[in-house]
Parts: sequence; C-alpha cells; structure tokens
Amino acid sequence: MLKQLIKKDLHSNFISPHFYICALILYFTCTFQFFIYGRFFIEGFGSSNLNNFFSTIPYVFSLIIPIFILQLSNPEQEQTFPFSTFKILLSKLVSMILILAIIVLPLFIVPIIVNIFGQVDFGQVFVGFVGIFIYGILCVSLCLFLKEIILSKPVFLVVAIIFLLAIDSIHFVPLYTNCNNFFTNIFNFVSFIFHFDSFSKGIFDTRDIFYFLITSTFFIAFSYFVNESKKGKNFFDRKNFGYSILFILIIIFSYIDGTRVYGRFDFTKDKQFSISRFTKNILRDADESVRINFYRSKELINRYPEVGDIVDYLKIVAKENKNISVKILDADKQENIDVLEKLEISPQQIEIVNNNKTEYIKIYSAIVIEYLGKQKIIPFVLSTASLEFELDMRLENLIKDKNHCVYILCGNEYEINDYSYLQLMLESSNFECFVLTKESLEFFQNQLSQEIPLLIFGTNKLTQEHASIIEQFILSGGKAFIATSQYSTNINGAWNIEKNEQDNFIPVLKNWNVNFEDKIVNDISNIRISFYSAPQKNSPQNENTLYEYINYPQWLSVLPQKNIPNGISMFWASPIQKNNFIQPLFFSSPQSWTVAEFDDSIKRGTKNIFLSDPFTVQKNFINDPLFKKEQVVLGAKIVEPISGFYNFETNENPNVIVIPNQYFALNLLLELASGGVSDFRNLDFILHSVLELNGDDELAHLQNAGFKNTSLYKINDSYEFVMAKNSCLFVTFILMPILYLLFAIIFNILRKVKNKNVKF
Repeated sequence: MLKQLIKKDLHSNFISPHFYICALILYFTCTFQFFIYGRFFIEGFGSSNLNNFFSTIPYVFSLIIPIFILQLSNPEQEQTFPFSTFKILLSKLVSMILILAIIVLPLFIVPIIVNIFGQVDFGQVFVGFVGIFIYGILCVSLCLFLKEIILSKPVFLVVAIIFLLAIDSIHFVPLYTNCNNFFTNIFNFVSFIFHFDSFSKGIFDTRDIFYFLITSTFFIAFSYFVNESKKGKNFFDRKNFGYSILFILIIIFSYIDGTRVYGRFDFTKDKQFSISRFTKNILRDADESVRINFYRSKELINRYPEVGDIVDYLKIVAKENKNISVKILDADKQENIDVLEKLEISPQQIEIVNNNKTEYIKIYSAIVIEYLGKQKIIPFVLSTASLEFELDMRLENLIKDKNHCVYILCGNEYEINDYSYLQLMLESSNFECFVLTKESLEFFQNQLSQEIPLLIFGTNKLTQEHASIIEQFILSGGKAFIATSQYSTNINGAWNIEKNEQDNFIPVLKNWNVNFEDKIVNDISNIRISFYSAPQKNSPQNENTLYEYINYPQWLSVLPQKNIPNGISMFWASPIQKNNFIQPLFFSSPQSWTVAEFDDSIKRGTKNIFLSDPFTVQKNFINDPLFKKEQVVLGAKIVEPISGFYNFETNENPNVIVIPNQYFALNLLLELASGGVSDFRNLDFILHSVLELNGDDELAHLQNAGFKNTSLYKINDSYEFVMAKNSCLFVTFILMPILYLLFAIIFNILRKVKNKNVKF
C-alpha cells in the first residue's frame, strides 16, 4: 500500500544524519540571514518586513532537496517492490512534502519573534509558507525527474543543485544583458522564484499556482515515462502515441489558459493589491469610456519586478467597469516618447551597472487617464504602494467632477515661492491652491470658506489683526493645519536661534492648551548633513573641495509610526506639552533629549538662546545640565472645545492640527535634508492631514494603505529591548537546536527499543 511506502521513505530519512544536517542548514541559514546578517536587532536596520526571510528559503531548498531525494532513491530495491511506478513516485512526492513540512515548521519562530518587536502581517506569513510548500513540490518533482535520467549519485547531486540554482536565478539575466522582451518573458516564465514572488507578498495568484502545479505534474509524468521506458514500454507506438500527444497538448493549453484566465487574492492586512469599496464606487459611475495608458520603459521592467504588479492592478481596475480599458505601451518607442513629451512628462534617471561600469539611463513609468476629452497624469510610479490613492484622486475629479481645494498662508518671513514643492505636490494631486498673503488676508477674511482647509506656515510675522482673523475662521468651524514655533532660525546665516517674543498667534495656541515648551528637541535618529569647503584664493592649485558629513541632532529624522508610516523630518522643533486637550500624533524616538534655553549668564547680551552650530552640537555630551533625556510629542490634534483669545466665540468640535516646526515644508530645508534624493515625506504628511481635516478619511487611508510600518516600535525602552533581544537569540540559536538534537535522540531510542522488541 501507498502508506507503507511513505512510512519506509520517512523512516529512511529519520535514521539518516543527512536529515538532521539538512534541517539545521535550512534553519540556521534562514534565521542567521534574517536576524544576524540582516542586522535585525540594530537600531535603524531592523525591519518587520519578511520578504528577505521568504526569499532565502527557496535557495536553501535548492541545496537540500537533492540530498533528500538521494536518500529516498534506491532503484535496485524499487524493482523488487510489488507496486506500480506511479505509486512509487507518488509515495516519494508525499514523503518529501511531509519532510519539508517537518523541517519548515521550526521557521515559524521567525515571524513570532518579529511580532514581539514590530507588526507582522500574518496574512502574508500564511501565504508565504503555503507558497514555500508549493515551490517545494515543484523542486521535488524536478529532482525526481533528474534522478531518473542521471544514474550516478554524485553526478545527480551536482547537476540537480546547479540546475535548481540556475533556474531560480535565470530571471536576473535581463539585468546584466541586453535581452529583448521575448527573451525577458521567457526567462521570467522559466524562473521558479519569479513565480514565488507573489506568495512572498501575500498574494494567491492563480497563474503562479497553476504554473507550479502544472510544471510539477509535467516532471512527475516524465519521470514516469522515463522509468517505464527503461522497463521496455514504448509510449510512441501506435497504441500509446495518441495518449502521449494528448498529454503534451493538455500541458501546453493548461499553461496558456492559466495566464489568460486568472485571479489574484490579496491576503495582506492593508489589501495593497486589491481595490477598495471607495474605488469601486468611483469606477461604477464611469458612464463613458475611460482609457488608462501605462507607459513603461524596458529597463524598468527588467530591474523592477514590482512594475508587473502595477499592470495586474490596472487590469483589476478595468474589470470593474466595461467602459474602462487599459493599454500597456512601450515608452522606448519614439512615437510614445513624443506623446509623453507633449504631455510634459519627464523621464527619471536610474543607475545601472553594465560591464563593471556605472551608467545613468532615463526611464518612463507614467500613467495617463483620459475621460470625456480630459486627461490626468501620474508622472512616475514604481509599485502599487499608494497607487490606488493616486488613481482615485484623478478618477474622482474626472468622473465625479470633484475638486479639492486648500488655502495656503505664509505667516513668517518667507513667501509662497519658498514653499513651491508643497504647492506643486498639492496641485499634482488635483488640489486647487488659493494662496493668501499677509496683505490680502484682511481683504478676503469674509470670503474664506469653512469647507476649505487652511495651511499656515509660521506665525511670527502676523499682526494681531491677522491672528484674530485666523482665530475667527477656526472658531467658526474652519479647518487648519498650523506649522509654527516660538523660535526662528537664521537659516541663511549662522543658524542662530532666537525667540519670537512678538508672535501674536502663539497666545492663541496657548489659550487652546497647545503649549510649546521652551526647549529644542534633539535625537539620535537625525539627519546627516553634507558640508563642503571650497579652496581659498591663496590655496595651492591642487587643493580640492573638502566635504564633511555631520549628524545634526536638531534635525530630527522621526521614525515611522502609526500616523507617519514613512517617517518625517523636523527642523529645530519644540516639544508640545502633553495634556487632555490634545491628541498626540507622533513622538520623537525613545533616545531623544531636549535642550533648555541658555540662562542670562550664558547669553551675555546676545539673542541666541541655543547652541545650534552643527560642528559644535554633535560634540556635546548628554550629561550637560541643560539636557534632559525624554521622548516628546512632535505633532498634535486639538480634541477638546476651544474658545477665543481675540474673539468672544467657542468651537465645540475644532478641527486643527499643530506641528511645532515653522520650517516643516520649506523648500531649502527639504532639499538639504534629502541630500538631493527627493525625500518629501513631510509633504505627504501634509496632504494626508488636509484630507483628514476635509473629512476625506477613505482617501486619507488609501494614501498610506500601501506603506507598512516595518519599524520595531513595540519595545521603546532600551533596557527592555536588550533583554528581549537576548531572550530571542537564546531561543533561536540555542534552545531550538537543542530541540532538534532531542528529536534525533528520542527517535533513535524509540527505533532501537522497537527493533529490540521485534527480536524477542
């Protein structure tokens, strides 16, 4: 019976040291790669993203599965079995599935440990492990086929390992060679790991499932053909020829149908690869033709597999309404380049390495949406993260003719041109920006709509009349995002910090129980700034420009949190006092500290009240008496009723967000902080805040739906973190191997006892 064969195969492995060696190789390779090599427990490197963990397992399978197959295979003994070839092959396949289940089971400790420190998407974990088993079935099937055609065990072992590693890596060939689309598609189709990618993301894609199962069936069938042919059976005689051809045709058409008719089932927590109900409602209202054209460059396809997810997502969108069509266009064709240039869509530069040379090439990845003669553009997209949000902002405008508006007021010494990045970002997201100047605020005060959120950046140049108008707007039900501080910094000078003694709006915030502490926040999690010194006139001709990189603790790189899934940057920020009138939105890191103002004896008649010089600040010690180690509030929303400071009114349900940083969206600082890599996370947070203030909660949710908080945020105390780390390392690298050893000892003891009882 089949059960007897399976028991024999399992027994032959359990008594062999190869089983335990291979199991330990899998366990230690995956855990060491993720926790140690991946620097999981090092601050700034650790991540709860399990993609790297899942991507390691297939490569280890390529090494150990051929060893297991060798242990199962004994052709001479099998010839004496009273079982058919099919049953013998099936028993080996089932045995290997059980063996893989046994050796993979301990790896569940990885997501369990990760969930102690950060948020794990267990939907992704479930699909990832299911994908591992399906992938393992294919590897086993291939090895069974290779074992039938290669009789020498050493040769089989070498060939099987090399073949599996090669076929797993073949999809990388287009990255290093100039392949046309035909060969790129062939390499992707053949690669086992390329089809495993969807499982590692938490998606059941029927195309990949069918690929694994159909290909496994193909190799098992050909193993059967080879084995039976050795016994003298001819599959191409008149009697069997038709069946053989029919089988081959079934395999071919199964591949074709599996790619034409398919489904994608998203098991991720945030449903990043699915369409929300909000989007479906927009798409249902498309009574006329909606054309979605995706222009993508060939190099992008080769180097960013995530672009394939974009294509799949757009096709899912098209299925929601028969009036929606999707075209995938080659952006490298001159006719399409002309169209993109006409639409003022600029290419992006990416760095590539060819023949050990670094080159920069221009690529396109743009989406153009057309409806009733109007067009909306997503100028560049690389993945499905926030893609639904970007589509909805444009589709809502095209199909439902809905416009989003916002007021912008610069209340400090800067003008709207100094915040042009913010304005461009809002306008690209289909916001109409109404710029208010300090001079025009009084003129338009009676025309301000309470339905339009007001963005305020800095308040130190506002008069009492300006402050009163803004207060009246908010008390009357207006919505506001206020980024201000009681301090100003001479950004174009020596970065001296002065207190805004005459700020007329800070008292309004204090009256609303938003109190800025007279401190500056510093943090170990900060921005690295590049400074350079040019050669002097009298310097030698061969003297070069010198660069110095400084970690500036007063420019905070705030770690990802619930309300800021990508993190943000803060510049000379003050802490907001905690109280019951505000809801904290995000905090500094547990390793942050605050610095109090200089007292009069230190000021010595100067207005500079903090040590802010970057070259000096980084050398200060934490035991300075002005320093206090504390985690502080860096953003808050008013949640209790407010009353007027200049006006005799109240607002029972205020809708106000306050950020203690007037330079939060300033072009100059965003450029300096990003180092030229376009890090505009602050602008994304402002956009998210505006949507929430405006009551567009579903859109606000979609903006961050594709971004996971992968930081290790659950344990903030450094001592508790170290203790948890040591405990997890002990369990992972000491306790678990001991359990492996105990399993081997107990099994062999029971086997010896059983054999002894049989003798008697």
